[in-house]
Amino acid sequence: MADDTDVLLKFYEEDWQQARQAEDQRTAITNITLIIVPALVGFISQTGFSISALPLTLLLIVLGIYGAVTSQKLYERHCYFSDRSGFWREKINELHPKLEINQIRNNARSKHTKRFKYLEKIRLYSLWLALHLLVALIGLILTIVVLW
Repeated sequence: MADDTDVLLKFYEEDWQQARQAEDQRTAITNITLIIVPALVGFISQTGFSISALPLTLLLIVLGIYGAVTSQKLYERHCYFSDRSGFWREKINELHPKLEINQIRNNARSKHTKRFKYLEKIRLYSLWLALHLLVALIGLILTIVVLW
């Protein structure tokens, strides 16, 4: 029968892989958006901002909003699995206190915070969100230009 630590490690690894998968999916959605948006903007500018470009400007708004909502949902999933993996790690730490897992993590966090005290305050999910909202804003501005 498997050792308790092996079982906990397996659960830890599974949850951490799920957390990574959520981040990978968020990256993929953003990359797809960043491929589509310049093409749409280029096509809109080629039409001379005529009313026929209205569906494309509305598509930009939809893409931006969809990307923002999806990005936030994937962030939520990442946090869920990351939190779960943290609980498994805590249990492993309880079983093996000599490893000083928490002390190592605290030391690394402290060093990181000193090195990146300003950048650490910027939440990565907010940058992803801002990018998608910028796409929606570009779509809104172009919609106004087309309708004007």
